[in-house]
Amino acid sequence: MAAPAPEPHVSGLRISDADREQLVRTLGTHVGAGRLTLTEFDERVARVYRAVTEDQARLVLADLPTPTPPAPIRHPVRDRVRGLPLHQRLEWSAWLAVGVLNLAIWGIVSLAVGTMLYPWPVWVIGPWGLVLLGRTVLGIEGGAARRAPCAFPVATVTGNAHESRGSRPATRNPRCLG
Repeated sequence: MAAPAPEPHVSGLRISDADREQLVRTLGTHVGAGRLTLTEFDERVARVYRAVTEDQARLVLADLPTPTPPAPIRHPVRDRVRGLPLHQRLEWSAWLAVGVLNLAIWGIVSLAVGTMLYPWPVWVIGPWGLVLLGRTVLGIEGGAARRAPCAFPVATVTGNAHESRGSRPATRNPRCLG
């Protein structure tokens, strides 16, 4: 007597609950796109939850195209901020923190006195913000200027084997001033 053939539902890998939920979400996107009616969606979801293997469960998607992920939502300001170098983001963060702190101090003192005082925080926030804005927009970087060194070694050619590169005093770089 021959051994019984394995049942179709036991071939392939068994499906996990997480895989079932992913398939149901995928079916939901097809409903949202108008490819499935609610009745078809319900029938296919029931088939997914009855399935034992991944192959059986994926049959519910056989006649549907692969859904394309939605385009990411663009945030122009956030993207522009993320494009700034780290040191500029830190400078802007410090400016914002100091500005908020100064406004809070001004507000608390104004409340304590009972009248609105002269808005002195504008003299902290304004000039500093204008300088940062100018540096950010124009791309001006702070710190020491990066220049070529004003002296460079020159190799001597004399025929003496002991005199080699750098044995003669450095000469001035013509790009240096002075």
